[in-house]
Amino acid sequence: MKSKMKAYVLLGFILCVGIASPQIASAQSDTAATTENSTLKLTEAQKVEHLIQRIAKMEGATFIRNGSEHTCRQAAEHLESKWEKHRDSIKTAKGFVEELASRSGLTGQDYLIRFADGTTKTTNEVLLAELNQLEQ
Repeated sequence: MKSKMKAYVLLGFILCVGIASPQIASAQSDTAATTENSTLKLTEAQKVEHLIQRIAKMEGATFIRNGSEHTCRQAAEHLESKWEKHRDSIKTAKGFVEELASRSGLTGQDYLIRFADGTTKTTNEVLLAELNQLEQ
């Protein structure tokens, strides 16, 4: 009789574990996803590097600085040099966009990007939109 009782208790335990397993697995999966999302947070410097690479990889676009046209690769190199020179004083990616990547330090003229379709936007507009997407 005791062995039948043990068998029923054991069977009940197995059934409970079997029923709970999908819930446990789901909870573990949710925890893993949350952990993964939190590890995907970028530092401000990583965000800046992402923005510079975004400029570098623009297809068919032209970067306009002080009235002169440059390739996006040249623009990225220029922004990278400004970032390297001022990175100790710029603490955020937004600061990088607003203080370094938006206009000429010499003339104060806005940097522009003319896209392949002929539209032109300021780098401030383009990079802030990219930064907003990156931070969502």
